[in-house]
Amino acid sequence: MRRSPGLMAMALMTTVSACSIGPNRGSPVRHDLGPMAISAAQHTAVTLDAPVWLWDERIRYRLLYKDPTVIRYYNLDRWEAPLPVLLERRLTLNGKQPFAVQIKLTQFEQQFETSNQARVIMSLMVSAFAARDYRPIASRSFDLSQNTVSPDAAGAVAGFIALTERAKAGIQAWLETLPSTESTVRQP
Repeated sequence: MRRSPGLMAMALMTTVSACSIGPNRGSPVRHDLGPMAISAAQHTAVTLDAPVWLWDERIRYRLLYKDPTVIRYYNLDRWEAPLPVLLERRLTLNGKQPFAVQIKLTQFEQQFETSNQARVIMSLMVSAFAARDYRPIASRSFDLSQNTVSPDAAGAVAGFIALTERAKAGIQAWLETLPSTESTVRQP
């Protein structure tokens, strides 16, 4: 049976163009924590650490209603870089604080209470040190959570972005309540 070259070309074009129509969910999608505003303001350096299991690019979730001890990961959605790297960059604080800030990330995951209802959670331990001599000033834990707009990876990413902004604002406000290390330095 002989086929027309025009018909074969048309069939090939239809097949190729069908692959580019609509979302291609066959390959991983990379996410970050959103675009950062460019600012000329001074920034307080933040160092962030996390347990080894959070130094990953996979987005974690847990089905509390089914297997609460099993950690799962989205197959096609990933962070652009290891999560602590993204968070450290995002949690850079505005203004020149007289502190060095260390953050320990202890929890960052999406939790499903039912198959249609999820929330994201983040737990941080923040420590402020005197910038001059690295003397401990204060520590505080931040435990944040919120429901996701949808029970999927897109809802998780949107929720994590919102939690990160809330954490940044909370840390900034807390640091502003601490006494200035300049006034607490002992005079000889």
